[in-house]
Amino acid sequence: MPSTAFADRSAAGQLLAAELESLADRRPIVFGLPRCGVPVAYEVAQHLGAPLDVALVRTVRADDELLATVMEGDPPTIRLEPDKPVARDLIADAVDELEKRLQLYRGSSRPMSPAGRTVIVVDQAITSGHAVAGAIELLRQAGARSIVVAAPVASDPGVARLAPLAERVVALRRVPDVGPLEQHYAEWRQVTHDEALGYLEKARE
Repeated sequence: MPSTAFADRSAAGQLLAAELESLADRRPIVFGLPRCGVPVAYEVAQHLGAPLDVALVRTVRADDELLATVMEGDPPTIRLEPDKPVARDLIADAVDELEKRLQLYRGSSRPMSPAGRTVIVVDQAITSGHAVAGAIELLRQAGARSIVVAAPVASDPGVARLAPLAERVVALRRVPDVGPLEQHYAEWRQVTHDEALGYLEKARE
């Protein structure tokens, strides 16, 4: 592939959807990671005729080292990494941010239930894989029968981390290190929450 593989997230999502077409018969639910994974997930859901929702997860890091993962719930689930310091202030900040996103994306509604269903977890890129791993854990706890992870671009370490956790990891582009998004997307600016919510509204229509 050329150095910039995808025009934008929508174009990447369409290409990714073609790779996932065999899953349409399983009646999957597609879960995007907000914000920037949602436009990619929207295209996958549209192509497969699947419902679209989000998986809300926050990772807690210090010096690029994972300390904890916070997953949506009532109350949120906090998974501490073994043999790592407990960064209470950072964890509290992550919980606060997750609560804000719950209000923004959920309001009074509940997430779609993945119980007994095939689930496709979609992000714009898999770097370390920690956030997607949190989404997998969240959806497993909610009863998902089978989980497939998909992204237009993924790092080798990220795929290695996720492969034991999912039925499949699908990536159109595998790289040693994801690096800056502009290496992969010609249009790479960050997606706003309003834009992500717009995709979710379109999917409901």
